[in-house]
Amino acid sequence: MYTPPFCPYAACSCHIDPPDPKWWSRDGFHATKAFGNVQRYVCHACGRTFSEQTFSVHFYAKFVLDLPRLERLSASSMSLRALSREFHCSCDSVINRNDRIARQGIALHTALRRMVTTTEPVCFDGLVSFDRSQYFPSDIGLSITAKSRYIYGASHATTRRSGAMRDEQKVRRDCLYEGTNFEKKAVERSFTEHLDLLADERIITKDAPLVLITDEKKEYVRAFCKHRLYRDQDENHRCVQIQVPSTWKRTCSNPLFASNYLDREIRKDQANHRRETACHSRNAANSMSRLYSYIVWHNYHKRYLVKWPVHMKATAAEKAGVNRDEQLRLRQLMFTRRSFLSHLSLAAMDYKAWNKTVFSPLAGTLVSGTLPAFALS
Repeated sequence: MYTPPFCPYAACSCHIDPPDPKWWSRDGFHATKAFGNVQRYVCHACGRTFSEQTFSVHFYAKFVLDLPRLERLSASSMSLRALSREFHCSCDSVINRNDRIARQGIALHTALRRMVTTTEPVCFDGLVSFDRSQYFPSDIGLSITAKSRYIYGASHATTRRSGAMRDEQKVRRDCLYEGTNFEKKAVERSFTEHLDLLADERIITKDAPLVLITDEKKEYVRAFCKHRLYRDQDENHRCVQIQVPSTWKRTCSNPLFASNYLDREIRKDQANHRRETACHSRNAANSMSRLYSYIVWHNYHKRYLVKWPVHMKATAAEKAGVNRDEQLRLRQLMFTRRSFLSHLSLAAMDYKAWNKTVFSPLAGTLVSGTLPAFALS
């Protein structure tokens, strides 16, 4: 017999930790086409009703999609329209389910990331892609451990187009940029979000200092020198940045190999980040949702090495010290039990991905994507 864990309404006193085990009672059924008869409940504290389906990842869905299969195909280079053809549904339905997978993945990632025990160096680099047009490039910051290749997170920054352009392209650029307001120091802010995450969750000791490996971008140096990881160092808490020239060969001996590896994998496995592709991102927020879904798949499902024997199934998370049993348990819950934002404590970059918040040069400010009300509860 199903027992509701808490009241789903954030303003209720029984939302976080119900004080009375008899805080609810059954309140009949309601019929649905997708799930049949669904049991309803009523909360004694706030008097509001809810159903068993409220706590399901398929809450408010009119039909059920196989979410593990969608995650796998989305991480296998299938475009949005190809996915809609595969599942015989609209592109909006695929986006909706990708958003659900991303939010569930963020909750799982937040819980398991705190179990990481590795003290290896952390590589950071930006994946250069674009949203809507090549005149609006995106610099997606990615932090990844050097040996276990465990991805900490992703942050988004929209920049101006750079490099050589023909005269007609410059005219087009000036026309598009008229009235726009790009974020100042966007790449620096993006790197700072990763430094904040490492400062809050990484254990830094005298014997295990934090080593950051980046390329020679000046924005990284400025952000690092301003951050508390650098300013508040003492004898027992050390943090150092190692800069690697971008001209070095992308071989295994390159200290930034993990970032170069991740750049290759994302461009291989995500259709919207390939170079010279017709599947490029039309919406930056949707792109980040899909990328977070890929990060979770990479960390907690994909085998660490493809060339391993079949019986070896360790993931990047296990290489970074995450317990396998806990990983498998939360992965199962990820596709069944709905995560609530009010029950989570998210890092800044994770919170933006959950709320689909990105900086829009056209609006000149942070803009949040369209989300159903239940995603914010």
